[in-house]
Amino acid sequence: MASLDSFLLGGISGKVGDKVYYQMNGKTYVRSLPKSRQKPVSPLQKLQQERFLCIVRFCKKFKYSVIPLIWNGIEKSYSGYSLFMKTNSPAFGKDGELMDPQRIQLSAGKLYHPYGFTARRKVGEPAVVEVSWQKDAHLGGVPLWDELLAISTDNDQYSDVQVTGITRGSLGGSFTLPSLKAPATHLYLFFASEDRKQYSGSACFEI
Repeated sequence: MASLDSFLLGGISGKVGDKVYYQMNGKTYVRSLPKSRQKPVSPLQKLQQERFLCIVRFCKKFKYSVIPLIWNGIEKSYSGYSLFMKTNSPAFGKDGELMDPQRIQLSAGKLYHPYGFTARRKVGEPAVVEVSWQKDAHLGGVPLWDELLAISTDNDQYSDVQVTGITRGSLGGSFTLPSLKAPATHLYLFFASEDRKQYSGSACFEI
């Protein structure tokens, strides 16, 4: 640490180049910046960092849509964002690429999927999706009013959540595919209770 004439330096303080100037007891002192001792990043660490960034970019797409709508409050030990990331991380490979869209869960909750759940584009009307499922003799009452919601994707962009107007008790119906700039490749369907306090996990269909 060196002491300098503060008159000549005009009371300089702060970082200048690789030096730091500061004032003490009317004098100006200078010291060198500490050299970084950070170890070089290994190829494996770099790959892990890149994978993590890919997952973060994916999760940010839902930060203001399904995460606050569905995921917040599911588990007290996790924020909605953290739980969404934890649930969907296994769908990404070592290089950060999405391995299988069907491993993605855009929704979560206690409601369940109906038996024999199917979804396909309507013949002659590719913008229309037809869905169907079988009646469950053990289910009745309020759950029959659970409503089907939809999100489409081209494996890069995702549509907004679309209300289909189809209830669980109707055993199926048809709706217009949520629009995207590119042709949709997959469709995520899930049920929501009438009061929107309960949801099911999402089922992914290749369309």
